[in-house]
Amino acid sequence: MKETIIEEFVEKVTIGKTKHADRFYEIFSARGFLLEQETSSDIVRLSKESHPDDCEFLEALQNINYKKIYKKPHFDTIEDYTSKDPARYHHAFYDNIDTQLFDIDNIKYLHELFTHVIPIDEFRLNWDRDWYGKFNQFKEVVHLPEIRVYDLEPLIARFTKAISSIGISTWSSCEGHWGTPSYVIFDRKYHCIWFQTLLNKFIKKNLNLVCKWKWLDNRCTISSPEKNIMEMYTEIHEVARLIYNYRDSLVRIKQHVTSLLTKEHKKMNKKNLLNAFEIFFDTAITENKSITLTG
Repeated sequence: MKETIIEEFVEKVTIGKTKHADRFYEIFSARGFLLEQETSSDIVRLSKESHPDDCEFLEALQNINYKKIYKKPHFDTIEDYTSKDPARYHHAFYDNIDTQLFDIDNIKYLHELFTHVIPIDEFRLNWDRDWYGKFNQFKEVVHLPEIRVYDLEPLIARFTKAISSIGISTWSSCEGHWGTPSYVIFDRKYHCIWFQTLLNKFIKKNLNLVCKWKWLDNRCTISSPEKNIMEMYTEIHEVARLIYNYRDSLVRIKQHVTSLLTKEHKKMNKKNLLNAFEIFFDTAITENKSITLTG
């Protein structure tokens, strides 16, 4: 990817931000890290919703040559570490990140930060993964195990992490290369149709989408009508930001919807299931006054 594209992208996500901590927050949020920032100070920290390995990866990213020194195997599996080693969640980055250690004013560094292609031959499958996307999993599981930033391509990472934070499970994702569209593949039809519901009932009503969001089986492909790669990446990140900002309400809506699902919905085709989900979405909004989907 050309450095000029990375430079333009960073300028867009940091527009109006002059302080180092503010710029760090926007840049590394765009890179896929789930961050929190105290408005009254320069403190930036990793959210507790982050995968514990994100701390280690963030440490490596202090070095512009991180690709040479951080070579862990990539995983496309479901692994829940929370019950195995709680100490992994006690890293200092959950309290404060020294943002001055990251050379975000160096375009060479930013280029390295946003060019990290995940090898497609590093695919692994486990039995836990096989359960994801089935009817009972979609209906019963509220919070998914965290996804590592390291396992996601930079310009799709924020989107993948955002939809995971609201209980939508994905199989794989790709930021697009050499001008090709980006895409996300969902874990079977229930997660796919639920995201399509959010796109129709929530996202399109809050953002002026210009890209094409096309569906084929359980894959959503995002592309710019004018083949403008910057337009595509900017829109993907605006959608990710919106989802993550409203994640608490969107989780409650999903819980309401799944509570209404029966075995009849399990038998529905995608068209009828989408219609049912959209009706349930509206019902959740009208019946739960604590749900807020407007700023």
